[in-house]
Amino acid sequence: MWNPVSHILRPGRVSALLAMSPNTWVIEMPTQKARLHPYPRRVSPYRTPSVNRNAFSHEAPPPAPSPPPKTLVHPVFEDIRTILSVLKASGLMPIYEQVSSYEVGPPTKTNEFYSFFVRGVVHALTVFNIYSLFTPSSAQLFYSYRETDNVNQWIELLLCILTYTLTVFVCARNTKNVLRIMNEILQLDEEVRRQFGANLSQNFGFSVKYLVGITACQTYIIVLKIYAVQGVITPTSYVLLAFYAVQNGLTATYIVFASALLRIVYIRFHFINKLLNGYTYVQQQRRKGGNRRQAAGPSLMEHFPEDSLFIYRMHNKLLRIYKGINDCCNLILVSFLGYSFYTVTTNCYNLFVQITAKGMVSSNILQWCFAWLCMHVSLLALLSRSCGLTTREANATSQILARVYAKSKEYQNIIDKFLTKSIKQEVQFTAYGFFAIDNSTLFKIFSAVTTYLVILIQFKQLEDSKVEDTVQEQPQT
Repeated sequence: MWNPVSHILRPGRVSALLAMSPNTWVIEMPTQKARLHPYPRRVSPYRTPSVNRNAFSHEAPPPAPSPPPKTLVHPVFEDIRTILSVLKASGLMPIYEQVSSYEVGPPTKTNEFYSFFVRGVVHALTVFNIYSLFTPSSAQLFYSYRETDNVNQWIELLLCILTYTLTVFVCARNTKNVLRIMNEILQLDEEVRRQFGANLSQNFGFSVKYLVGITACQTYIIVLKIYAVQGVITPTSYVLLAFYAVQNGLTATYIVFASALLRIVYIRFHFINKLLNGYTYVQQQRRKGGNRRQAAGPSLMEHFPEDSLFIYRMHNKLLRIYKGINDCCNLILVSFLGYSFYTVTTNCYNLFVQITAKGMVSSNILQWCFAWLCMHVSLLALLSRSCGLTTREANATSQILARVYAKSKEYQNIIDKFLTKSIKQEVQFTAYGFFAIDNSTLFKIFSAVTTYLVILIQFKQLEDSKVEDTVQEQPQT
């Protein structure tokens, strides 16, 4: 197996394309002719590059007409362009202007007015739907196996409206912050390209898959609801159902977008950790043991001061981006997690009622519950995994540095400064500071759901026993 540490690029030698686990990276390195590039660039021995013979070439091809600014899309946001288009059309994201491949600009006056208009329509429909919930016309939408469960559906619908309304308010308030985060990611990628000649990208196909799944689930749920309604559905009920589906879909889409941003940050944390891994004691020992017959080359640690300063600066920028994403999403996450927790609990309870019912089981309610559970559980799993991976990589940097083999006091002082700062920094992605979101969040939610289900089932059994006692006492009187 090829050891990335033992591979040193020398003049006239270009490295081959290798895959880096666990993510698929596309890392492009310049050829020997790139030495005349005005930006200083050094090829490190632990890079996993791929050949790009035309990039940064001194003998440039004939100049082509420059495309308009809007076509200059950076690959990192090109991969999630579908979900960005949905959020722009719904007013949750500003319709920014693409200045260059590494910079986005604020929206124009026309685009800003469009976003403001869409948000105004959303708030007007929200007021209308809340008013409709308190009128008798919406009573036909609340249909379930037990009449007492209608209150649960009413609360669930109200939580959905509250979550989406809060999402719209927070997105409108954080317009500048979102653009700042995007620009910081692009600027960081440009610095990586200048320093190492590397272009980081990853296929974010999961965002499109989740978008299709959300649309399919919401469409299926609305169809089930329409078939379950008895009598002729009023226009008010149609508006309430349609907007209910849009609210759920867009809130879920924003959660997928936040998860995609965290994956972007995770890839860059993983990249700098791979760079530091080349200086660890284990990697150096492997290189020495496997290359005893080779001529003595330059010391592996000679570029450590230069690389470490760049890595520390990159790590601090990633932490700032990481915190910025958390600040933009914390209120939305609190509301969404509360809404998801309530939805998962009520649907699990409805499933239990249907399965243990003595009469005929309603297939409509079973399909309704399974559709809701599939959508919310998948979103919770995606969010938990994205937060957990990013947090783990952010905290792994200090652990890797602790294993670096330092050959002089100078290198030890450099490492000590970073480790001292890392001890004081607690990297966590939280829901407005109430609790941390990581890989254990999904387990904690299902533990709480199980606890509440036991309580609800006990109340149901108590209610059923009282009904049976009442039925038995009636013939005696």
